[in-house]
Amino acid sequence: MNKNSAIYTFTFIFLICVVFGLAISLVHYSTLETLAKNEALNRNRVICNAFLLKADGESPKAYQQAIDQNINARILSSDTGNFETFFRRDSENPDVGFVFSGMGFWDRIEGIIVLTSDLSQVINIQFLDQKETPGLGARIEEKWFTDQFKGLEIDWTGRSDQRLIVGASSRPNITNRVDAITGASQTSLALEKLLNSELNQFREIYNRYQSEKE
Repeated sequence: MNKNSAIYTFTFIFLICVVFGLAISLVHYSTLETLAKNEALNRNRVICNAFLLKADGESPKAYQQAIDQNINARILSSDTGNFETFFRRDSENPDVGFVFSGMGFWDRIEGIIVLTSDLSQVINIQFLDQKETPGLGARIEEKWFTDQFKGLEIDWTGRSDQRLIVGASSRPNITNRVDAITGASQTSLALEKLLNSELNQFREIYNRYQSEKE
């Protein structure tokens, strides 16, 4: 076959694509189980960190045991959506956490926020997944940022889009605000919008759930 012909070029490119495509597929499928285990480990670690649980070690089994011993999980549902919800077992009025998710500035952000049983304060917040800009928006996962949420009061009496504020505010001495990330104002605004939307929806579902229990 003439190496300068279009047929030769097309055939060569086609074979290269097939070979590399098969190789990538084989690697992908051979690592699916490992990826699933790593994803489960990360998820359990984040749940433990969100509830400030101490696992007996860093193994997948240790994190799973900490969750099994301390957390009850269930799905709270309504016409507007579903929330994967976690209740701490060791209290008459258990802390409650839920998985929030929605668009950040670049891509989807998913995390867990833990609140007091009356939803008045934030216990902690941790992130399961985010793809914001490294060194900028991705800093939402850093401890200095998440620690700002601990003990934060949620403003249920004010504007529905300002239950929590991420960034500056014209109101002095407010107790529902954290500092934004310098150089990542769009991620900070997106996170604020996401959290407020999810908090409003979750409160409605949670109050209905509490009423049905009584």
